[in-house]
Amino acid sequence: MVILHILSQNHLTGSEVYASSLIDWQIKNQHKVYQISNGFYYPTQAQTLTLPVEVKSRTEFKNSQKKLIEFIKTHQIQVIHSHSRAAAKLAHAASCKTKVAHVSTLHGRQHPSWSKKILNIYGQYQIAICENVKNQLVSEFKYTDRKIKIIRNGVDTSIFNFKIFKKTTSEKIKIAIIGRATGPKKTRTEVFLTEFTKLLTEKNLKFEFHLIGAEKTDLDPTFHHNDIVFIPHLKLNSDILHQYDVVVGSGRVCMEALLSGVPMIAFGEYNYEGLVSEKNIHQVLKSNFGDIGIGTFEQQPFNHEQAEKDLNTLLARSENDRSTELKKLSQLSLNLFSVDHIAQKIYTVYRSAILSQHCPKWIPILMYHKIPKAELNSPHKIYVTENNFDLHLTYFANWGFQTITLNELANYSHGRIDFKNFPKNPLILTFDDGYKDNLENANPLLKKYNSKAQLFLLADDKVKHNQWDEKDIDQGDLIISGSDRQKWLTSQFEIGSHGIGHDHITQMTSAQAMTELTTSKKLLESEFKKPVTVYAYTYGDTNAASAELAEAAGYDLAVNTDTGGVDTADYLYQIFRVNIFPDETYLSLWKKTSSWYRRYYFWKRKK
Repeated sequence: MVILHILSQNHLTGSEVYASSLIDWQIKNQHKVYQISNGFYYPTQAQTLTLPVEVKSRTEFKNSQKKLIEFIKTHQIQVIHSHSRAAAKLAHAASCKTKVAHVSTLHGRQHPSWSKKILNIYGQYQIAICENVKNQLVSEFKYTDRKIKIIRNGVDTSIFNFKIFKKTTSEKIKIAIIGRATGPKKTRTEVFLTEFTKLLTEKNLKFEFHLIGAEKTDLDPTFHHNDIVFIPHLKLNSDILHQYDVVVGSGRVCMEALLSGVPMIAFGEYNYEGLVSEKNIHQVLKSNFGDIGIGTFEQQPFNHEQAEKDLNTLLARSENDRSTELKKLSQLSLNLFSVDHIAQKIYTVYRSAILSQHCPKWIPILMYHKIPKAELNSPHKIYVTENNFDLHLTYFANWGFQTITLNELANYSHGRIDFKNFPKNPLILTFDDGYKDNLENANPLLKKYNSKAQLFLLADDKVKHNQWDEKDIDQGDLIISGSDRQKWLTSQFEIGSHGIGHDHITQMTSAQAMTELTTSKKLLESEFKKPVTVYAYTYGDTNAASAELAEAAGYDLAVNTDTGGVDTADYLYQIFRVNIFPDETYLSLWKKTSSWYRRYYFWKRKK
């Protein structure tokens, strides 16, 4: 994929560090990456262009817009990732004229304005670094909930990784307050220094504050005393953090300390959240460790009672108890904040944005099972007769539908296929389980109408019939098994995974579900010597946790039944499919293949 990051940097901020970590991951994973900004203050491997992104006049904006459009066309950019409001505004203007996909990361609360409420300049999808950012976008600006993805900051775990915490040998308690001390953070820093100095003094403790990222001139002169060491510039790592008994900060600083296994007090521009523990970490994440509030930019009153409890906890806890909890927090943080995890989630958002930009309408995805020659005694109604399927294909052809597979849709989303080749009226036909009648009856008809379909096979090649349906008094039918399964390779069907033995993935533990997903993929790839990149949940049964696992297992797309995104691109691992029944008419087929059907279904059933 060809990716462009746009920033508006006049000095180093967390957003540039965030963008740089993404850029390096993307280049490492074979993407071509460019970076545009007013200035560059953190090294990356991307090709860069200095451009006035944050401008003061309309003339400057127009000039920058013209240069950006030329850049997008020259370098064939497929997605823009903007990292500030100025960057988003410029990217939005260029995206409208070039049809390139656009995604924004919002690192904090947005100042209210009518322009934000009327016009969403932040792209097809927005990335909120915490729940409070998303809540503001939905409640104040009325942005669409499903278009906002909560994806936290990523941290390089090669620099920040767990080490056994040992209290410093100094007689003084060494406290690192990390982050700039200008703007709102100046007040925060001064409040913390004042209040913790009182607490430490009352307990007759010796202490020393190290302000990392701040200068003496940032604070009022009253704070320039012997208990404060100023370290304006320091590239942090776990060894440096371990020099302190406790680290104070918010956002990325908290993540780095937790990964390193150092006690961490979350105190940001909005609130004092306190000492981070296993019990409160998911709560403090909502505010990005105290940085971002709900309904206000104003900092909340300092929580003296909580601060005193935190200090007592730090002093009372034994070294073994402390190390045990810190190790658990580090492991949890690794799952939450590792740049590999975060960058992959963001790449999935890029794919959604590309699909949404080029194919904004819902793509009908129809679900078939059996194609018998005659009617079946089937309480579940999971069949369409051969004659009726012929009529369906006739209808699709007459209405100008062109079939594609989910494999092809995934390749479009990756930018591997130019959207110039995307059909004007796409249709996706899917078949579950691999019935013998699919090959004998459906395949010739698909060939007759020059159509193709996605087939979801069980990885257990010994399954010979649908015993899971027979339990519910449905009719059993033959499933192709053993060496005969190779016949699918010369058919109109492309192969995807349907699990191993047709079990409910939502009834498995996380470990069992991951095994189901990865093992079925490996077995099918080994059997058919082809990549298997799409998955269908058995019984159409899934949830958010299963979707996370399907993404982590390496699939490109996953489909279910009756639930999912309103637009095809909204949730790539919970894609909505339409049930097809024996008694479909031209009218019902018209309805189920209309671009408005998914919204109608959602409005009617609220799922």
